[in-house]
Amino acid sequence: MARLVAALFLSVSLTVRLAAQDSQFSVRGLGVPGRWESVRARTTGGAFGPFDPRSSVADVSLADALQLTATAVEATTYRRAEIGGSRDDLRSSRFPFMSLAGPLSRRFVVGGGFATYLDRTYSIVTRDSQMLRGAYAPYTDRVGSDGAVADLRVAAAARLGSWIAIGAGAHVLSGSSRQTAQRIYDDTTFLGTTQTAVVRYDGFGISGSVALDPVRSVRIVGYARSDNRLRARLGDTETDRVDLPTTLGAALRWSPSPSARVAGTVAWRSWSDAGGFNTTSWSAGAEVGAGPTPFRLGVRGGQLPFGPGTAAPTEFGVTLGTGKSFSGNRALVDLGLERLVRKGGGLTETAWTVLVGLTIRP
Repeated sequence: MARLVAALFLSVSLTVRLAAQDSQFSVRGLGVPGRWESVRARTTGGAFGPFDPRSSVADVSLADALQLTATAVEATTYRRAEIGGSRDDLRSSRFPFMSLAGPLSRRFVVGGGFATYLDRTYSIVTRDSQMLRGAYAPYTDRVGSDGAVADLRVAAAARLGSWIAIGAGAHVLSGSSRQTAQRIYDDTTFLGTTQTAVVRYDGFGISGSVALDPVRSVRIVGYARSDNRLRARLGDTETDRVDLPTTLGAALRWSPSPSARVAGTVAWRSWSDAGGFNTTSWSAGAEVGAGPTPFRLGVRGGQLPFGPGTAAPTEFGVTLGTGKSFSGNRALVDLGLERLVRKGGGLTETAWTVLVGLTIRP
């Protein structure tokens, strides 16, 4: 199935229509990595992710969750994919992230939740013909996958002093994808074929991080994560086993005043362990306003681990957003808009994503 999908993707030409809901960069390799960020962090380009206790980028950020907090994210994406002169407009809606955190004591906080680790949803439609009974018989091929790998996380953070905190987490990777390959002939006297399989995935990872406050207005975060492998099973049979990457990241936040914060983040992931390209990503963002309606903006860039070419695809995004608090800051609604451009191997993908986040602090 994987070889068939790769072959069809590489043979895309003027006669091909991309009919997917999610990123076409999920066709090759393991898929497209997800975002482990709340709407607040994502609308700063991801720069605030390592400092945001509602995100799962760095476990040490939980040290700032001094009351019980639950967060959920909804994302609706309007996507356009262009390759070989063919263009398709696509749409998807997902709930890619949820978290729950709360203190056990003044210095010790625990949390958990889930996030999309890898997206494996796509559909490709191709037109061709073959010689049957002495004549060319046109047909339509449809190859698709519907599913994802989720990251289920349990983490804790401890503040060791006014200037230092540490955090650690354990991650269970689980998910499945329904893979389908179908051929339908224009001439209904020829019998078409359909093959369907449900592939299940599992894996495990650990993470750790540290936060330092050298001065009151500056915070530095370093974080690392190691995932062991992703195992694919068809029924009770193991069909594939792939090593997963190690992640290393660092971030800096500067708060010149209570109403202004800026941050920058850089991260490296060894996706070559999984047969892809090693990736480096960066982001920079700001949040202005200490009241109930802050304004946020950011930029992000870097590479994707899998794509149709011989070099890593690139991505660049611009984000902005705001938020509103209700009931004495016990309920928060975050809104955001993200513009993303991905390019690689002749494929160009542009997307607008509308983000809505809901946070409850009972």
